[in-house]
Amino acid sequence: MQVRDFMTALIITSEADTMVKDAAKLMAAEDVGSLLVTKADVLAGMVTRREIIGAHLLSSYQSLTVEEIMVTPVVTIGPEADLGQTIALMNQTGRRCIPVIEGNDIIGVVTTTDVIRVLATMKLLADGAPLEED
Repeated sequence: MQVRDFMTALIITSEADTMVKDAAKLMAAEDVGSLLVTKADVLAGMVTRREIIGAHLLSSYQSLTVEEIMVTPVVTIGPEADLGQTIALMNQTGRRCIPVIEGNDIIGVVTTTDVIRVLATMKLLADGAPLEED
């Protein structure tokens, strides 16, 4: 199974000059744990709840931009990578959310939740359980 088959296609981005407080509001509104940070539509970094919480502990929180707290370089994966490669990359890097890049385009993200969903489905199939149709 390839990443393109189980990635999340919904991409939430923020420009690098976005204020951290506004990024936190966006993450809460969209119910996501991470934002992809772009500069002129090019992936520049990533901000997760961890960076937001860390920034909030600083007295300068109100004046910080996401560029100042984003994680770089961004670990990415291609849509043709398989499940095993995805798990290995997450284990090697400690990343729980990895942008999926095709050419120069961000086409999705793959998260630990996506991986767990695939593994649980595979387990159900192996056990012979019928899957519900949507």
